Amino acid sequence: MNDSPDHPALVRLRAELDAAWKGMGVLGDMEDVSRDRIVAELRAAVPDVASRAARAAGTDAVVAEINRFAAAEVVSSDAAVPTATIWDDIVHSATEAASAAR
Repeated sequence: MNDSPDHPALVRLRAELDAAWKGMGVLGDMEDVSRDRIVAELRAAVPDVASRAARAAGTDAVVAEINRFAAAEVVSSDAAVPTATIWDDIVHSATEAASAAR
């Protein structure tokens, strides 16, 4: 396995996690239908990318990258939207998907 931080699979995972993390901050600005659709997409896409990255770059490197993002604080534009919980679900599912790819 090539667990270099520059491995294309890790770069893609990093980009996906970064986009998802940034998206958490604007979920409160969206209408419920749009927000639900985007959250569903993130809950599917991020674990999928994590699973693929684990097969290409190694589980340990992928889980380390996910954990780095999981530790980042999520800021929300609307306190009524549970962005921290959503983010926790996404990174937890991504970690499980990466671990299952062994």
